[in-house]
Amino acid sequence: MTNVNQPQNNFAQTDDEAEQKFEIYKSKDPFPEITPALLNSADIYDYVAVTGMIYPFEPEENLKSASYAVPILGKAVYWDKDNEKHVEIIDKGTEFRLKPNSIAFVTLEPMFRLPDYIAFRFNLKITNVYRGILLGTGPLVDPGFAGKLSIPLHNLTTNEYTFIGGVDLIWMEFTKLSPNQRWDKNIYENIPRTGKYVKFPSNKALPDVEGYLRKADPHRSIRSSIPEVFQNAEKAAKEATDKVTFFQKVLTIGGGISAIVIFMSLLALYFQVTSLVQDSVNFVKSAKKELEQSSSINTIEQENQKLIRENQKLIQENKEIKQEIEKIKKK
Repeated sequence: MTNVNQPQNNFAQTDDEAEQKFEIYKSKDPFPEITPALLNSADIYDYVAVTGMIYPFEPEENLKSASYAVPILGKAVYWDKDNEKHVEIIDKGTEFRLKPNSIAFVTLEPMFRLPDYIAFRFNLKITNVYRGILLGTGPLVDPGFAGKLSIPLHNLTTNEYTFIGGVDLIWMEFTKLSPNQRWDKNIYENIPRTGKYVKFPSNKALPDVEGYLRKADPHRSIRSSIPEVFQNAEKAAKEATDKVTFFQKVLTIGGGISAIVIFMSLLALYFQVTSLVQDSVNFVKSAKKELEQSSSINTIEQENQKLIRENQKLIQENKEIKQEIEKIKKK
């Protein structure tokens, strides 16, 4: 049984010890005097010390006035542009590179064990937000959750970002639920409070959005890669239109050539050209529509490569048509 006269600021030194603390206080609130609300740093400190809900826990380095910084560490999973799966283990001090236009599923370092009366939410550190990275997951983790937490990171920019194992990735906030007799009725201990409130550091506030952006990535622009895809599609459409104009000019030639020969020859060419042009226009429209609807960068890159191949094929067929025309002119 817990010694009620001993200060409870001794955090678990092993995961087994954290598990033992959690089993005692999973459904028993050691601090009923703390009202249901967003927990301040002193509350977080005491609840972790007594219940073992976070292991390992580094309050001196990671605790802020109403949140706790959590580092990236462990398994990461992602698929490359060729749809090949990659699994990496991010150790302390090692680098993990988040490619442009990619999604990676990364793991947070601590083992979480949430008592029945506490839930938490989280979001990216502000530096990562201003890099243009999105955290693609629901923000609430319910009471009773026990285990490691993995989250998807969306990099929709043209930049590659590097994360270091053991370095803080997100901020986490904790909320105590409204009272319930399940965890209030068995209180028989009067555990002393030892947590100290941590004030928000004055040097964390930057003057404006440009300050945050300079801190996030001082040497590169931070922009989405999607507009470039649409520009490529529009460029391909313009090239196709230019080819249509070229074919229209080709169809006007014929001075000095027999009317019957030129009519029959150009009629055959007209149907061939019309078919090619229509195929090109339909392909460009279809590709652009698919690009607009696609949320996967792998699909966008594949369609872009397909568009390039079709344009090359069209150019080759245009050369063959020009050769046919030259033959007719010579006749």
